Amino acid sequence: MKVVTFETCDGKTRYYLADDNEVPVSPVLNYLRFEDNRCLARNTLRMHCIHMKHFYTFMEQKGLEYTDVTVDHLAEFIAWLKYPSIPEKVIPLMLEPALKAQTINAIVDTVLGFYNYLLLHEEYENQLSQKLIKFVKGPARNYRSFLSGIADKKREKRYMLHLPIPQQKIKTVPKEDVNTLMKATNNIRDYFLLYLVFETGMRIGEALSLWIEDFDISGCTITIHDRGEMENLSEIKTVSSPRKLDCTQNLMEVFTEYVCFFHTEGIKTNHVFIKLQGKNAGKAMDYSDVDNLFRKLRKKTDIYITPHMFRHTSLSMLNAAGWEPELLRVRAGHKNIYTTLNTYVHPSDDEVSEAFKKVSENLKMPGREASE
Repeated sequence: MKVVTFETCDGKTRYYLADDNEVPVSPVLNYLRFEDNRCLARNTLRMHCIHMKHFYTFMEQKGLEYTDVTVDHLAEFIAWLKYPSIPEKVIPLMLEPALKAQTINAIVDTVLGFYNYLLLHEEYENQLSQKLIKFVKGPARNYRSFLSGIADKKREKRYMLHLPIPQQKIKTVPKEDVNTLMKATNNIRDYFLLYLVFETGMRIGEALSLWIEDFDISGCTITIHDRGEMENLSEIKTVSSPRKLDCTQNLMEVFTEYVCFFHTEGIKTNHVFIKLQGKNAGKAMDYSDVDNLFRKLRKKTDIYITPHMFRHTSLSMLNAAGWEPELLRVRAGHKNIYTTLNTYVHPSDDEVSEAFKKVSENLKMPGREASE
């Protein structure tokens, strides 16, 4: 099984799952076409194709057809995703899960979505995905709506096979490390890219999708537009991603200097970030260029960094400065405010320690007298 990349007749990049004989797997091909018609993002289609590759590889090892899969097989599939080396003859003594719980849940969601799609067709009668659904009362939230408590809580749909996800802290970068990384860049384009992502907190795909006209120099704003799938495969992630971001005059000055230096008359693209060297110089910068840049910076500075860590750092600093959750949600481009609350609105260890110190005197009890 392998994921095959191809270009459609209208120039879009898409994916399908092929067997060992290079033949497309028909049920998965139909499912991905169905999702594509629902306007799912290209990266989402790619990940779903990879998820289905895992599932079909598991079925091959078990000698199963997709129509034969039961609830027990899906539970076994989850165990296989965690520990794929168990069927092998040589097993390490200390087993570490091959995939995180969050990744496994995403794969299971894709597989159940596949069976939900099959359920829409009359020739498939096994209601596998429906058997695994349960409805539970929504958990307590930090954020409550205006009418919270007046009506009964809406029951939420959950899949029984979901693994519990441990609480994870987002990874940020100290301000001094951000400074070091920006100084380590070799040209103003790379410096401006890091500066932009750090100050605005935008996703790297949003940065790569920016056009020159999206920058309002006099108003110190940047507008993120949804232009669909672009030439460098950058795209907007959610319906809430298009937004206007305020920025500093200093960032606009760096933008102006960069554009004046590199966007000469020979440049044919409107994309802000362009390739600077090689046969494709002047074309839009893509994800692989960003990966190469951050790989070089990690090697040069010995600081582990990813583009998303710049976003986390920026939004965490705004939260620490006292921004309201709704303002933070709009700045981040989140569709759901609970995503913002669960990711950024929480006290750090230092803040908890400081708060405890303020009340520690009130918690002291008189000392116990020594017995004779």
